[in-house]
Formats: sequence, C-alpha cells, structure tokens
Amino acid sequence: MAVVLPNPREDLYWDKTALIAEEKRVFDICNGCRLCFNLCPSFPELFQAIDALDTSTDEAAPAQSIQVDAHGNHAAMADDAHAAAPRADIMGQRDALDRLPLSVNDRVVDLCYQCKLCDPICPYTPPHEFAVDFPRLMLRHKAIHAKEHGVSFSDRILGDPDLVGRMGTLLPIVANAGAEVRLNRVMMEAVGGIHRDRQLPKFADQTFRSWFGAGGRQLPPPDQVSGRKVVLFYTCSVQWNEPQVGRAAVEVLEHNGITVYAPDLKCCGMPALDGGDVPRATEWARHNVSVLLPFVQAGCEIVCPGPTCSYMLKHEWKEYLGTPESEQIAAASFDLMEYLFNLRKAGELKEDYVNEVGEIGYHVPCHLKIQKIGFRSRDMMKKLPGATVKLVDKCSCMDGTWGMKKEYYELSKQWAKPMLEAMPTAPAATLSSDCLIAKLQIEEGTGKKVKHPIEIVWQAYGGAELAKSPARKKEQP
Repeated sequence: MAVVLPNPREDLYWDKTALIAEEKRVFDICNGCRLCFNLCPSFPELFQAIDALDTSTDEAAPAQSIQVDAHGNHAAMADDAHAAAPRADIMGQRDALDRLPLSVNDRVVDLCYQCKLCDPICPYTPPHEFAVDFPRLMLRHKAIHAKEHGVSFSDRILGDPDLVGRMGTLLPIVANAGAEVRLNRVMMEAVGGIHRDRQLPKFADQTFRSWFGAGGRQLPPPDQVSGRKVVLFYTCSVQWNEPQVGRAAVEVLEHNGITVYAPDLKCCGMPALDGGDVPRATEWARHNVSVLLPFVQAGCEIVCPGPTCSYMLKHEWKEYLGTPESEQIAAASFDLMEYLFNLRKAGELKEDYVNEVGEIGYHVPCHLKIQKIGFRSRDMMKKLPGATVKLVDKCSCMDGTWGMKKEYYELSKQWAKPMLEAMPTAPAATLSSDCLIAKLQIEEGTGKKVKHPIEIVWQAYGGAELAKSPARKKEQP
C-alpha cells in the first residue's frame, strides 16, 4: 500500500508523534540510498550521525516503537523501505533509526535550507509508493516546533519582508546608510540574528508599485481588454529592493503588446514557512489568491520574476489552502522567463533587439530547476545579440533567510563556493541570476553586480529607450 502524506489542513500533520515516525521512515530510506549525500549539509549530518552509532552490538537503547498509522500504512512501509534501500542491512544499520537521538532530527531540520534539489534526484518521491518528500517534511517539523514554542523573533522579522520593506523605504537613504555602520550590524546580529557580515539588499527610493502607478496609469478592467494580458506577481524583493527588475519586466511585456496588471499583493509566504509560521503564510496565500482570481477568470495569466515565488504559486498554495481557486492560480502561473520563452517558441515574441549583451555567467536558481521547465532564462539570453552564456548549475545556499542567519552564515558561504568558483571572471562578463536573494551571495563572493535575466533582455531591446516605444506609450482602451 502506498504512503499517503498528510497535508497542513489535517490534524495528523500536526501530531508530533506522527512526525517523529515519519522522520524515522524517511531517514531510514535516505540512509539506505544516499544519493543526496553532497546536496546540502542536512544529509551528511544525518548519515554521519547514523554511521557513528555502535552497530556492532545488540546492547542498544530500546527502540522507540512508534507505530503511528498515517492513513493506515506507516508501520507497513517501514519494512518495505528496506527492500529499496538494502545498504541499511549490509552495514548492520537495520534498526539504526530506533537508536538515533531526536536531537539529530532537529539538527537535520536546522541545516535544511529548502533548496529542494533532493526532490528531482530522489527515486522515491510521489507518486512512488514510498512518497518521500524531504523538503516538506522539514517544513512540517518547523511548523510543529513553531506551534509548540512560538516563532522566534528572528524568524518573525526575516519572515515578513513586506514589514521590513515598508519600514526601510520610509527613509531609504538612512536605512541603507545605517546598514553599513558596524555598530548597527553588531546590534542587528544580537537582536535580529542576521550575521553582521552578510550583504543586505538595499531599499529602493521608489517602490515598484509607486513606479507602476506613476504618470496616471489607468488600465481598464481585464475583461474589457482583448489580446494577451498578464498579472505580474512582482515579489517582495522587486517591490522594496529591486524595482528596476519589475520595470524591465513591464516594459518588455508591453513592448510585445501585452497588457500588464500589478495589483496590491502580499508576500508569497515562503519566508514565513522558513520559520514555521504556517498561519501567516496561509493568510497571505489566501489574500493573494483572492486578488489574483478575478484576473485569471478574466483571461489573464500570471507571470513572476522570482523563482521561489513562482514555485509557491504553482505548487505550495494549493498544498496549504486546498481550494479549487488555488488550483486555478497554479494552472495560470508561469515563471517570467518561461512565459517569454513560450512566446518566442510560438513566434509571438518581438526580436527587434538593438544592443549586444556580450558574455554572461548565468546562475540557475534551485527553485527554477525543481519546476522542471528547463533553463529558460539561459535559452532566452542565448538568442540576444552578441551573447555567450555560461550556465552555472550550482546552489547559492541562501534560502532567503537561512543564509542570513548568524548560525549558518559561514556554512552558507562554504557550501556556495562551487557556485562562486564557476562564475566567469572576465571583467566584462555580466553575472546574472533570477533569484534576487542568490544575488546577495554572488555579489558578496565576487564583488561584481548581478542582473536579473529580464534586465539583460530589457537592455538588448534598448534599455531606457524602450520606455519611449509606441507599444509602451500607446493609450489603453
């Protein structure tokens, strides 16, 4: 019988005994497989802890004997798992997970930064009968811990980028200057848990939505607009820190005759989930679905320039909400560069480029890889005039909040070395990533500025001159 995993809307999801049993089941399978030994710090921590157990004697601590039935099949699958993972028997580790201290579980969870790269590699993910979903199991552990002990102050701050963004953009010059003062950073580390040396995003002088609404922009209701039309899920990073990315997206889309809407949206919720704050993440997801749904029902598609956010729209909102409306949003959502690639493939993308772009070192974010859409940003940039694109297929080890925390800053930098070493070093090379959090790691490690792929496409189209194009200036019906 196949394992059926509980979702956050079910009582079993929040049962700690059931959580421990599921961690034991999954860790047992992972230990026997070990394909993910080099993906992130979580797996070496788990495997080393198991290998350190004295497996040569039967004088072990009593087994925990947790026999929790998750939809009637947890206990049965524990034995079946060994058929697919024989290493546990060969190494004498058949009952190792019974003797593993629960403190190891906590450490494995702490070291998971939700890159989710284990998902496409694992041979046992759903719909396989073993139904191994390691990233969601880690989030479940954090959620139960937060429910029992509360969300930490650090996670409350890092988990609410809209709050931080609103505060920072009130006086961006002061906020940005203050982030460069060593004493302030020491205090920020002590109070907020953000490492004093981590490069922080700058607050923008003008938010994206302020720019979008400037000049008296008035769009008719989407059901009155013919032709292609999209809603831009602009992301917190674009709204508060990188509005030029949103501007580039809007101007490229409008240059291609697409009507763009940008309603008032909240955070996608992933930063809150990182701290275990499921209620807050669910509240934001519900708000966003309610805002986006009328646009989708009027024929709009949703495009998103942030890989984590587009992943949330496509996969996680329906997991936490479980509504037909969230399913509709998922079906209508695209990564921004995925959307443009589809236009080009259909012969509907203008390729009237005017500028050459040269050598590009492109970092592919993990949360794009797990969407299994191909390397669409690379594919788009390869078609630009004068482009040579080097694909850097390595993790930045940031996870938005994880790599900023004082506990994991050095580990984040250590695991990001392969990515940084793969970046082109030529002075004229442009470094690029869709992930505006990975951007911080790359810029800190290389000393070079990083551009979103849409900024490079925008530049090829003419950059600032694109705003003067007829398509951009045309009167809306």
